[in-house]
Amino acid sequence: MAKQLTDEEVAARIVQVYFKEVARLGFKRGLSLDEVINSYYYALSRLKQKCSEKKQLLEKVLKEEKEITTETKEELLPQAADALQ
Repeated sequence: MAKQLTDEEVAARIVQVYFKEVARLGFKRGLSLDEVINSYYYALSRLKQKCSEKKQLLEKVLKEEKEITTETKEELLPQAADALQ
């Protein structure tokens, strides 16, 4: 079973891959330590934001599912109920 990476590990790997590509293209000379650190924190922030958004979306889906399971057929399909009458 694969090990689940923490947000910090994922952010570090994203920054590592990014700067490998930057170095490959020859832009590495102008990078400062602050820029590398800022890149890490930016990637970490985006990962945490995505996690929060995913959690909010899951809560909305579960709420909608709960509401749907308590609705009657007439509430779900009012046109069909009208046609039967």
